[in-house]
Amino acid sequence: MGLLTVSVVSFVLSFIFALGGIGGAILIVPVLNMLGVPFAHARAAGLFTNVISTSAGILNNLRNRRIDWKIAVPLTVSSTLMSPLGAYLSHILNPKWVGLLFSFLLFYIGVMLYIPKRVEHIKEEAPLWVTISIGSLGGILSGLLGIGGGSVVSPLLMLYGLNPVKVISSVIFMVPFSSLTGFLTYLKLGMVDWKITLAAALPAFVAGYLGTHVAHNYLKPQQIKKILGVFYFLAGIKFLSKWL
Repeated sequence: MGLLTVSVVSFVLSFIFALGGIGGAILIVPVLNMLGVPFAHARAAGLFTNVISTSAGILNNLRNRRIDWKIAVPLTVSSTLMSPLGAYLSHILNPKWVGLLFSFLLFYIGVMLYIPKRVEHIKEEAPLWVTISIGSLGGILSGLLGIGGGSVVSPLLMLYGLNPVKVISSVIFMVPFSSLTGFLTYLKLGMVDWKITLAAALPAFVAGYLGTHVAHNYLKPQQIKKILGVFYFLAGIKFLSKWL
């Protein structure tokens, strides 16, 4: 598989998922794996790509003062602490079961994004225990599957009823921190291919900045959710067929 292909895939997916403020690793990992990259190397590359792409999105959000710190801080701390645990578990568990879990997660998130929320039930704040619990789950799955955690945390917070705009702006702050601790664990375990990792990560910085800009200036929250939902379903179908 050529490094140019890795870069193109990373750019496109990082841009699309930056629209939802969650980083593209949730699709970059299975797509790279389906294209021939070993699962462990794909997970490590996905985590590092999340660090780069969402850092660009954070710069955009900080400049425009969009981040809700009451949501972002507990999510970031809990997910960052739990991500290494998930990465160590990935080294122990059978890759097939990790792959099947990943496939289930893709379908689950896709379904959650299409469940409508009534406007009167939209919340502007979440209790601390909610953000810590969801952040911890996101951190474990981030390290285990190499997805950064945002793709789990974002739909769960939306399912809880939190304002999608506030979720998108705040969750993206969490992703690079939880992704970095998970990636460092993969690095310690010797599961990083730097050529693939850098080929995926460098284009993701530009894609992340552009995606965040487009999301906040040209798209509505419901449009973003529907776009992401389609990609989750397609990836879930394809990735599940690889492991069955």
